[in-house]
Amino acid sequence: MFGWEMLKVDRNQYNEKIATFRNVDTGAILEKPFTHANINPPSKAHSELVESNIVNSEGLIDVNPYTLQHSRFENIFAFGDAIAGATTRTQHAAYAQCPVVKHNLF
Repeated sequence: MFGWEMLKVDRNQYNEKIATFRNVDTGAILEKPFTHANINPPSKAHSELVESNIVNSEGLIDVNPYTLQHSRFENIFAFGDAIAGATTRTQHAAYAQCPVVKHNLF
């Protein structure tokens, strides 16, 4: 549920776990029962990357989505959850991006 911040977890009268989320854009509140969750905590970019202008304002690396080459620094390639853009932040996505970087490096 990209774009939703988890506020709390409670249990209802049936002892089900209920998570309460807030949409970061609209402020809408959503309660959702669940049995398990994968949670990515908020993070920020390393200061070295920010100071060198390698990352954007969100702390992600701006790359060409077809070559995965940095948009400003031609000697930088990036993939996985470090890159900006509409992609999933999963190990599978990073595996799928490896051949692209390998091809373009060669």
